[in-house]
Amino acid sequence: MNVAVTETATLDEIEATRAEVRIIMTEEGLTQADIAREAGIPYGTFTPFMGGTYKGDNAGIAVKVRRWLETRRERKRTHAVLPVAPVFVETPTALNIIEIMSFAQVAPDMGVVVGGAGLGKTTAIEKYRKENSNVFVVTAEPCLSTPNNMLSAIADELGVIERRNAFLSRAIVNRLRGAGALLVIDEAQHLSSQALDQLRTIHDKARCGVIVAGNESVFARLQGGETKGAQFAQLHSRVGMRIVQAQPRAKDICALIAAWGIDGKSEEAALLKVIARKPGALRGLTKVVRVASMLASGVGEPLAAGHIRRAWAQLSSSSSLDEAA
Repeated sequence: MNVAVTETATLDEIEATRAEVRIIMTEEGLTQADIAREAGIPYGTFTPFMGGTYKGDNAGIAVKVRRWLETRRERKRTHAVLPVAPVFVETPTALNIIEIMSFAQVAPDMGVVVGGAGLGKTTAIEKYRKENSNVFVVTAEPCLSTPNNMLSAIADELGVIERRNAFLSRAIVNRLRGAGALLVIDEAQHLSSQALDQLRTIHDKARCGVIVAGNESVFARLQGGETKGAQFAQLHSRVGMRIVQAQPRAKDICALIAAWGIDGKSEEAALLKVIARKPGALRGLTKVVRVASMLASGVGEPLAAGHIRRAWAQLSSSSSLDEAA
């Protein structure tokens, strides 16, 4: 049942809106709390509105609910034509990252994964975590740059309840020691040099594997780029296996193109290979394919080079893929 969105509502439209919401709740298992939150309506208002006991502006609430219904329908229409990206593609780089993680966990050792944006680091990390026990992943962000904030995030991931700064590192070490664990810090470029050295301390005391993943600035600091002091000599000497790769390999790109079901010798593939060499790499390729597929579906056409060029123009600062190449 579709109800047109207007700025007012009659009694019949209000009841029709309630009826449509009840159908959605029954079919999809949504609660009134779920819908109130998504529609931006206070729960204490939405519940009596649905029960027909609300003493306020029922027509105004109905308008908000109908806007939510229409937004939801539009989202479904878009989702229906938007292709789902491959969850994991076994690219040579991804397999290399997984190999380093496996070695670090078993050894135990410190490993470093350094690469440009869109290389597939996070996807490979998540793949390894899903398939192995005692793998703990923390995604760093600017607010976690200090040792204490980083330790707090690690404690959350490990389920450690200790919150006193003076005892936090000890509690984390006790949780990891003897567990055959692997601690992974993704987006580690956000960590301060002191926080990175704290990871070294955890590795030494817990005898657990540690993986530091991020961009090139991480590796520079691990090599003592900011200082040549003994602190960073200790840190750098702990690093075992590593991968330092700015761009995806040619085989990485071809594997992802094939995973999307695109002929590797086609004009479409040639354009996507150019895109994968740009900032954003494999992530950028996936974004372009999804938008291009939506554009093609919108006019009932199979994916073609023209759709890829249009998608690139919408997603990049360049109006032409040829200019960008």
